[in-house]
Amino acid sequence: MTQISLTTPVRELVAAHPTIVPVMVDMGLDGVTDPSLLNTVGRFMTLAKGARMKHLDLDTLVATLAAHGFEVATDE
Repeated sequence: MTQISLTTPVRELVAAHPTIVPVMVDMGLDGVTDPSLLNTVGRFMTLAKGARMKHLDLDTLVATLAAHGFEVATDE
């Protein structure tokens, strides 16, 4: 499994793990498909913030990511 963090900026996640893009889009986090948004807002937007903005349950988000091969690391 690929380990990621919910607090890593989305732009960094997409750059490091491009296969996460369709997973994010399926969850309703479709801003990642817009290069201008990704290069501006994506610099500070995280999965945790995006989930709150889109009213997504974090447990569901983590489970969906896990189902697609992404292990969410706990940040200390």
